[in-house]
Amino acid sequence: MEDEELRVINEKRMKKLQQIVNEKELLKNIKEPLNLDDSNFAQTINKYPLLLVDFWAPWCGPCRMMSPIIDQVGKEYIGKLVVGKVNVDENPHISGQFGISSIPTLILFKRGQAVNNIIGSVSKSRIDEMVRMHLE
Repeated sequence: MEDEELRVINEKRMKKLQQIVNEKELLKNIKEPLNLDDSNFAQTINKYPLLLVDFWAPWCGPCRMMSPIIDQVGKEYIGKLVVGKVNVDENPHISGQFGISSIPTLILFKRGQAVNNIIGSVSKSRIDEMVRMHLE
């Protein structure tokens, strides 16, 4: 009986370790921000363990200022975080779903759930702080 319990416990541990390894491999291969839209958004937020989504528009000056900072964050956290971008003008469904009324808005998703957000232009250190709070 004890051997069976140990086997089950070990199988669960191995399954969890394999999931972690698979997630790290998946994250290592993403080097540029993902273009998210109404058709791929739900699947994408559930695919990656930690995803920072930038809600933006091309006419938005603060969005254009934040874009290189967000790209840099994505490069600095390769293997730990994926960055995605949603053009709010082209994807009103997603924007409405998350109540986006000001841009830029950053939402951090952890395993498919929104866990934190930032509205407006902020420093890179503020984004780093938010991301670090949710790294495992």
